[in-house]
Amino acid sequence: MANLSMRTEELSYQDALHLARRATFHPSLNLVKTLEGKTPQAAVDLLLGMGSTPTPPAWADLPPNFTDINAVYKQWGELQMWWMQHVLTVPSLREKIVLFWHNHFTSDYITVYAAQFMVRQAKLIREKAFSFRDLAEAMIGDPAMLIYLNGNLSLKGNPNENFGREWFELFTLGVGNYTEQDIIEAARAFTGWRIAGSGSVYNPQFADQAPKTILGQTGNWEYTDVVRITLETEACRLYIALKLYRLFFEYNPSAATLAQVADVIRLADYDITAAIRTLLTSEHFYEAQLRGALIKSPADLTIGLAAMTSTTNVHPNYPQSAMTALNQEPFYPPTVEGWKGHHNWITSSTFPSRQRFAESYIDGRYGSTSDSLRDLAGIPIAPDLVAMAKAFPDSNDAVKLVAHFAEYLLPVATSKEQRDVLLEILLAGAPVYEWDIESPAAKNRLKLLVQAIVRMPEFQLM
Repeated sequence: MANLSMRTEELSYQDALHLARRATFHPSLNLVKTLEGKTPQAAVDLLLGMGSTPTPPAWADLPPNFTDINAVYKQWGELQMWWMQHVLTVPSLREKIVLFWHNHFTSDYITVYAAQFMVRQAKLIREKAFSFRDLAEAMIGDPAMLIYLNGNLSLKGNPNENFGREWFELFTLGVGNYTEQDIIEAARAFTGWRIAGSGSVYNPQFADQAPKTILGQTGNWEYTDVVRITLETEACRLYIALKLYRLFFEYNPSAATLAQVADVIRLADYDITAAIRTLLTSEHFYEAQLRGALIKSPADLTIGLAAMTSTTNVHPNYPQSAMTALNQEPFYPPTVEGWKGHHNWITSSTFPSRQRFAESYIDGRYGSTSDSLRDLAGIPIAPDLVAMAKAFPDSNDAVKLVAHFAEYLLPVATSKEQRDVLLEILLAGAPVYEWDIESPAAKNRLKLLVQAIVRMPEFQLM
């Protein structure tokens, strides 16, 4: 069983790295140093308090345009750039949770069509990200969701079952914990919603308020009752526990560990803040065998690399296009099941693509030597690896510097043999004592060193 008791020992450098990798997209050296030496409780509270609300695009409050395809297409791209620019520059635990819920309550910009609805949904998720109960209830009438799963076509006397099915199968319970009749009855309770302008309204007169039996409970249930009844079940607590565990710990927990996490959800009454505090401050979270147990999502890979190399001023098109090429296009999960993640992120084509992206990024380019990385003003940028090296202690000690870079960029310990190979790449045959961080050759040698590290399979882990 997992030890979920509170850890009181202050965070080491390695502990702080682990927390920053798992709880944010920004495991930068500055953030790690800020977390180092704090108790887990203080560190998690700091992460929970970080962040800001992004300013919506200028068109966000305009009526949706369903006729001008060029304008709609332009807004789709701006929607993705808007999100990426925010998440690139705002290190916070909230943004990790926002993308997590976007992949849980899925919708996509092409089906929804109006980018205004996607901005509204993103705002809703960000505001309610730390209360699953509030978020689940709010998503029922969310305009993007009403379009995506046909809730706006659901009528009393002729309910559409799409949302009801996904409510149980993907959003709350998982397969095997409900019946077809539960879907039919819940679909009746979800009627009454209509899109109105850029928002939505619930009209009880259009809702089916006749008696229904849902998960064994009978009454004149409406949509709020479905939420209450569903969240009362142990199956729901287990389902959300599994999702959170996979986000922060590892992919396949034991039944005993999952039951413990579900109990955390029960005690917190689906308050995600309280659950996160318990989970991320536990002894279990910092166990050595969990380091490197997860595979980076494309978001973790691309945004994380920008953060770790202090290049979060990069134009958002670069990480956004890389995420898309690596099968995680922002606001466009492949199906209602979302991105399945973990081993699905790594294929025979995406693994070398991930390596090429990271290697090119370290070189200050994207995909080809003619496409230099640029910031929002169009100014070429590249990671300053000399400054990065100088942020470590002993930057003039080649052996220690290699160890520092490997420890910072990789979630698992390297062997002496691996470090010897990396040292040879840094020195290119020169003796150790000749290494000089102020040498004109240091910039290129560091580039080759870091490129070698980001090509390693271990770099894909966190």
